[in-house]
Amino acid sequence: MENQENELGTHDRLQPAGPGLLRPEWCHEATARPPPVSVVIPSHNRAAMLRRAIESVLAQTFADFELIVVDDASTDNTAEVIQESGDPRVRVVQNAVREGAARARNKGIEAASGEWVAFLDSDDEWLPRRLELQVERLRGSAGATVGYCLLQEHNHVTHTVRQPLRTLHEGDVFDRLLKGNRPPTTSAFMVKRSALLDIGGFDESLPSGHDIDLWLRLAQKGNCFSAVNEVLVIWHRHAGPRVSKDPDALLGGYHRFRQRWGPVMRRRVGRRAYCRWKWRRSRWIQQVLSDRVREEMGKGNTLQGLRYAGRMLLPIVHIAASRLCLRAARLKTALTRRRGIGGH
Repeated sequence: MENQENELGTHDRLQPAGPGLLRPEWCHEATARPPPVSVVIPSHNRAAMLRRAIESVLAQTFADFELIVVDDASTDNTAEVIQESGDPRVRVVQNAVREGAARARNKGIEAASGEWVAFLDSDDEWLPRRLELQVERLRGSAGATVGYCLLQEHNHVTHTVRQPLRTLHEGDVFDRLLKGNRPPTTSAFMVKRSALLDIGGFDESLPSGHDIDLWLRLAQKGNCFSAVNEVLVIWHRHAGPRVSKDPDALLGGYHRFRQRWGPVMRRRVGRRAYCRWKWRRSRWIQQVLSDRVREEMGKGNTLQGLRYAGRMLLPIVHIAASRLCLRAARLKTALTRRRGIGGH
């Protein structure tokens, strides 16, 4: 991390740097050297899970960090959990009203003083060497501005453990990200703060999917990715509230993603890859909607249940269209190969 002493400092004042983020002007009179890494945890009403996340950060073998917990207007005992640590490296950004995960993460980035920002969701946890190995790899990767690592999924609903990915790639990974080759949580990412400021941080207008949107914009901008192909994060899947289980947020994010990245996917990685993504995403939305229908009907909310049932038509149509697209692509590939063999 060359020229770190000249790049880091404390915030003097903030200036707009994009749709959701503020750019700092550094105070050159700062006397204390900021830590190289700022850890950002956004949280809303997850006190029990937040305790586990904080403990996993404080147990890191790499100890030169600050931990910023952005309390997104929690009404449980989140404040008490944060105070329990008694660690001077921990500080809080308090939201008076709930502003959502994207805005909470952006506030954490604004408050950060480190050169690198490492994200951790409040329901996930890190293994002890997560920061140590990621920082070591980033320092050894010339020009890298984004670091990520492998994770292990602990599903508390199905009581299963699995590893979604076995290998992450380095360098220009834009096309691989478009194909879905990425960790499914922000908890596996560490990004140079200046790179985040350069693109305006997380897009707060997106109902969901603001994480993959950020990684794509970073890669599209030419940021170099560095990978630690070792499991350093535990990704907890649970039955509690999550954006990935909110059908309205999922549908809104799906439409916005298709508008912004659909043409790019078709152009760069092909229609088949785009149809595969659309099929997978539509299936997940259909499942979430189906679960919500059963939940609302079980509560006796018939009208609400019927509302969600009606919204299932769109993912069903997209699933069918995606299947036809994939079959057509396979048939085209088979015919091309057959012609090639016949030509010889």
